[in-house]
Amino acid sequence: MVDIFDEVDEDIRAERVARFARRYAILLIGVVVLVILGVAGWQVWSWHQGQLNARAGSAYLAVMEQAGQRGSAADRDHLAQSFGAVADSSPQGYATLAKLNQASLLADSGHLKEAEPIWDGLINDGNLNPVLRQVATLGWASHEIDTAEPSLIQARLEGLAADSSPWRPLALQYLALLSIRTGHKDQAIKTLQQVAGDISTPADMRNMANALAQALGAPPPAQ
Repeated sequence: MVDIFDEVDEDIRAERVARFARRYAILLIGVVVLVILGVAGWQVWSWHQGQLNARAGSAYLAVMEQAGQRGSAADRDHLAQSFGAVADSSPQGYATLAKLNQASLLADSGHLKEAEPIWDGLINDGNLNPVLRQVATLGWASHEIDTAEPSLIQARLEGLAADSSPWRPLALQYLALLSIRTGHKDQAIKTLQQVAGDISTPADMRNMANALAQALGAPPPAQ
């Protein structure tokens, strides 16, 4: 089958790859964040079970159940408001989880400017559990990769892309997208090849990174 990228010039090719990668990466981060939120939610509950009241827990779980059925932008906007109400009336643990969901839903429903200060508040909160700050950073990056100042994206993701970071593959993929956005295709290929060549990275993520690198012009890996 003829690669569709062979039929367009270099600029359009890079643009299409970037759009495809961003869509895939946002879906991927959404799945990962939901998993981490579930784990983090249990941890927060365990740490604070003596302090969290039943009303806050019930309210959060009720909105989470609704979130599993979200559909239209209007639905997501309504859920964002519900999570905001939970955040305003809950102790820190549930309030943080509610804010993470609120920001993501606001961005998904077209209210990115309203989501930004929520993410910024979580990312810059030195008293917040580091895992939750990192989740906030990845959620922010998944929606802001096209719009935020490149130097800010770089600064926030560099630590998550360190060798010791469990978020390294995701952070590197976002940094590759940033390189595409800023016109540094060779750097994007190099970064994607790092992900593809890391045996500790899940196979699906390695395969995707390798496919994107090849679509940008990298040679296929040696067998």
